[in-house]
Amino acid sequence: MLDFITKKIGNKLLVVFVALLFTVMLIEIIFRIYFGLPDRLIIAEAGHKKMMDTIFATVKHPLTVGDSDTIHRDFEEIGTKHTNIDVYLCDFNKQISFSTDKKTIHKRVDHVIDNEDFSRAINRFLNENSELTFSKVFKVQGKRNLISIFPIKNSPECFHCHGSSKKILGAMVMKTNVEDVYKTVRYQMIRSIILTISAFIFAVFIINLVVKKLIKNPLNKLIDATHKFAKGEMVTIINYPKDEIGSLCETFNYMVNEVAKSKMELEKELTRRAKLLEERDELVALLQKANKQLKELDTLKSAFIANMSHELRTPMNAIIGYTDLLLDEVDGPLNEDQKASLRKVAANARHLLQLINDVLDISKIESGKIELKLAEVQLKALVDSIMVTFEPLIAKKGLSFTLNIEDGAEKLYVDEDKAKQILINLISNAVKFTHQGEITLRARISERGLDKAGNPQFVEISVSDTGIGIKKEDLDKIFDKFAQADVSTTRQYEGTGLGLSIVRGLVALHKGMVWAESEVGKGSTFYVLLPFKKEVFDKPDPVIEEKMAEALAQYFEVPKEVFLQDPSYEGKSVRCWDYTQCGHVNCPEYGSAEKRCWLVLGTHCKGMKIASWPEKVEACRICEVVRDLVLHKEPVVIESISSDREKVVVAIDDNPDAIDLIRKYLEKDYKVIGLLSSEDAVNKIKEIKPVAITLDIMMPMKDGWQVLKELKQDEETKDIPVIIVSIIDNKTLAFSLGAADYFVKPLDGHSLLRKIKSIETYRPIKKVFILERDEKTLNDLTGILKETGYDVISVKNSKEAITVVKFQKPDLFIINITDPEASTFDFLDFIKTSTDLKEIPVIALTNKELTEEEKEALNGRIKQVINKALFSEEDLITELKNSLKKIGG
Repeated sequence: MLDFITKKIGNKLLVVFVALLFTVMLIEIIFRIYFGLPDRLIIAEAGHKKMMDTIFATVKHPLTVGDSDTIHRDFEEIGTKHTNIDVYLCDFNKQISFSTDKKTIHKRVDHVIDNEDFSRAINRFLNENSELTFSKVFKVQGKRNLISIFPIKNSPECFHCHGSSKKILGAMVMKTNVEDVYKTVRYQMIRSIILTISAFIFAVFIINLVVKKLIKNPLNKLIDATHKFAKGEMVTIINYPKDEIGSLCETFNYMVNEVAKSKMELEKELTRRAKLLEERDELVALLQKANKQLKELDTLKSAFIANMSHELRTPMNAIIGYTDLLLDEVDGPLNEDQKASLRKVAANARHLLQLINDVLDISKIESGKIELKLAEVQLKALVDSIMVTFEPLIAKKGLSFTLNIEDGAEKLYVDEDKAKQILINLISNAVKFTHQGEITLRARISERGLDKAGNPQFVEISVSDTGIGIKKEDLDKIFDKFAQADVSTTRQYEGTGLGLSIVRGLVALHKGMVWAESEVGKGSTFYVLLPFKKEVFDKPDPVIEEKMAEALAQYFEVPKEVFLQDPSYEGKSVRCWDYTQCGHVNCPEYGSAEKRCWLVLGTHCKGMKIASWPEKVEACRICEVVRDLVLHKEPVVIESISSDREKVVVAIDDNPDAIDLIRKYLEKDYKVIGLLSSEDAVNKIKEIKPVAITLDIMMPMKDGWQVLKELKQDEETKDIPVIIVSIIDNKTLAFSLGAADYFVKPLDGHSLLRKIKSIETYRPIKKVFILERDEKTLNDLTGILKETGYDVISVKNSKEAITVVKFQKPDLFIINITDPEASTFDFLDFIKTSTDLKEIPVIALTNKELTEEEKEALNGRIKQVINKALFSEEDLITELKNSLKKIGG
């Protein structure tokens, strides 16, 4: 009852109006009862007084002259005219002298009017000589009477009989029956109640009509329209009033029209974006394929260069060797011109050989064919062995060389030959580009690349010169292959431009890093970090600097853990070189399992001056990998396992946007869990146990066809409906593998929702279709199934089966797939490609163990295979019944 009032605004208003009306009428009744009776009694008292004045005026003279007969006639006349009024004229002793009722004459008036209150009242009236008229209602003989006492005052005309000592000679008493007055008031109260009830009913009826017409009906229209709008129907309201509710209806119509326009635009935009997504998927696939081919080509190029360099170096060795033999005059004396020519041949041959060696070295580095022979090496001994080669040239150019090795930096843990090559290239460049001044090699324990405990692991070796220097803008490219700071320097100083690239590659193999500082005209300093601890190589991973995570977290004001996670793109974990191409194939991040490039010591990002904390922070703050893949990390698409009460649909697609679209279409009725990877999809499906699966086809690592096969081969997942949602159209293959339906992108979400709801619906098996050539087996199965209560259709060959099922649609097929004379696979293909029959489950009977080829051919087409050869006749029937129960019969 309370809900009926509180849930309807019209009913609330009705209750308020009725309550107000009821209150007003109640007040009216109370006032009528409370004031109505006293008012009427006051009127009666006034009438009494007026009448008694008249009577006294009439009888005053006869009283004065003692004319008793006249007074008796007057009283008799009054009694005749007013039957409900009694008038008594009594003396001071209350004895009645004249009366409208002659029987009361000579009786005491307080005896005639038998009421104690009246007796006390008239005694007090006479004794107190009251000159005012007294009136009051007394109950006499069970009836209420208004009794008034009028004083008979003494006057000079009366002195001759009564003397002048008394003020009051007697009293005139008038008694009137007022029961009619009370009855009148009571009748008026009853009429008021009846009037109130009638007005109440009438008011309810009228108010209800008014509220219904002006409020309830327009509001109900608005509510109905709102419910339809919530369900997606764009319905507007017509015939609404021109009041505030009408304004609300107009606003609602405006909103519906705007939403309808927005919905149309949104659908167009979704369609456009779906097409863009398809195009992007195709482009991404092409790019991935191109990247893979580029990597393969790069490897082939390095291998080719290595082979060619080897083939070129062999004859160059012969040329240099035989030239030296000729210069040594082993084969006879030479004149000076011949010697000069041969020296030029030898010099150019050696230059060419150096070029070939450099190309071979860089090729080995890039192809990953260099294996380090790590050992503890004394740095000073290493430098001394190198400087023997450079001392003649340094002396010739008038330069000086200084070696400064600080305490603790005496030893390295490196490949000695590769470390020597690094220092030779650096010192060679310093000597080449310095014409005066000095060259200094310093070594100290570095504070870069500390281990997790904060202990140093690297020695920082710097080679400084006072040479020509390098322009600031050229510092970024000097470590690139075949690059020198200035083209003019190539011509002036010669060289292959591979020396520093080889240095960086060899340093990267030692998990170190290299950088340079320079000022044009003042010289350059090249720094390398080389390890001095064996522990650096205990793990294959590059050196991690967690200080980078702390510094970046502080800068971006996010938790440190944000920068300790792997980057992801489109829901998949990626490396920086999957997202952006820098071209530095010898970067320690390239090819590494470590994906957090911002933490890796020595990463070779574009524009990065020093690839180590703290200088590296400045470069990473503007890095697109940090900006796009770390700070704006996409939400994890895969969700937790749902509760038992939720209906779950699993969407398998490598594109998170495609999963998001499916989720938006189905989320009102189902919980959608997205799987971006198809590799472990079957195990995930076993855990989630969804009511249906949507499956993309074109996915990396494992395509949708393989996933569909695995789902249909697994006992736990084979009965879960799988709906293909793909950009390719191959329904025949999909249905032959057991797909429940097929949708070609762009996806019609409403159709998908209807399909999932339809396949979720339970359909009991009543009619069974049997295709069995063996007559005895056919009769046995038919008899048992009919006894169990099934309607059975039985045929003996596939041709007849195809004809029959066109007109009779069963709920289950039982087919002997090992028919020696007819191909039951044709019949299987027919029912699986038929729109009406493809959803009907199939139980296959065999006479033998199926081969792998036959299982492959049947994959996804059938619910269960029963090998008749493994069962007795009784057990076969039992197994068949169990299968029927499992399927739904």
